[in-house]
Amino acid sequence: MMKHMRSLVLLSIAMLLLVGCVGRRNINYLEDPGLSEGASKLFENRKFEYRVQVNDVLSIRVLGLDEQTHRYFNVESQNAMMGMSDAALYVNGFSVDRNGHVQLPTIGKVKVQGLTVGEAQELMQKKINEYFTNATVILKLVSFRVSVLGDVQRPGSYFIYNNQITILEALAMAGGPNEFADKSLVQVMRQTDRGVQAVYVDMSSSSVLSSEYYYLLPNDVVYVPTLRARAGRLNLDMLTILLSALSTAAIVYTVIQSTQN
Repeated sequence: MMKHMRSLVLLSIAMLLLVGCVGRRNINYLEDPGLSEGASKLFENRKFEYRVQVNDVLSIRVLGLDEQTHRYFNVESQNAMMGMSDAALYVNGFSVDRNGHVQLPTIGKVKVQGLTVGEAQELMQKKINEYFTNATVILKLVSFRVSVLGDVQRPGSYFIYNNQITILEALAMAGGPNEFADKSLVQVMRQTDRGVQAVYVDMSSSSVLSSEYYYLLPNDVVYVPTLRARAGRLNLDMLTILLSALSTAAIVYTVIQSTQN
């Protein structure tokens, strides 16, 4: 009996150790055995430049026009634009229709699908120059947002007011991964013309710095899974109680045996 009791105690201890075992690789960011104190290493970027897609929303402002024409092109003044909400930017922006065009006053339809934001601005400038002189076009993508889901502090969608964002910055906006998040199997889902492309990104390795998925694109979804160890950790209290009960039973049994002898 005593032998079996000790075996159960040892088994419980082993289970506790296994449950609590989480590798360093799953906890830390960007580990690289080749890096040492005082040394530097270059990680070349593989940045993929975004091209305008159907259903994107563009903010197109034309400056340098007379007051009447300025109001005709620009729904809001410059000061009002600074305080506009995300919804207002969407409503007052120019949506890319299913044929890849945007409809501008006076100018008409302009094909922008497949162009980078810079190329779309240059095209708009050429179109505006055909009708007005000394006018300057400012074009921005206002539908740039990314979603961060899974085991993070603040999951949700975030609007990006910049031309680019890295996956590290997106995770930081979401408050970072939680204690039991698995940084080695972060998933990035990206919409393409053929469907949704999904890929696993190892945030625990420095190799992500030179990955084409290090820079996120509009409408990317980042999903941070939970470590498998967490399921066991949730039962930690139960195992602890079980271990205490077995230990107590073993002590009582030992005392009884000693008394009888």
